[in-house]
Amino acid sequence: MKCNNKHCLWNAFDQCCPESEEQLDNAVPNTLDCPSSLRVDFEEQLNLLFNECSSLLRYRNMKELIEIKKFIENQRVND
Repeated sequence: MKCNNKHCLWNAFDQCCPESEEQLDNAVPNTLDCPSSLRVDFEEQLNLLFNECSSLLRYRNMKELIEIKKFIENQRVND
């Protein structure tokens, strides 16, 4: 199917080509919020965030790391 969403990982040669039939059936071409799209820009932001967090954690001592772990675990419980 024709699609001009250049941010989507499934876009090749202006064609939408997701891995599964279900994703292809749910695809909405030419939209940024297509339910079947894996967006390149989101992946890049996620990688940048991961690298930033990793570099910040690298210089923490064990006591600080334990506190960070507890904070993260408490955030998950509250959801």
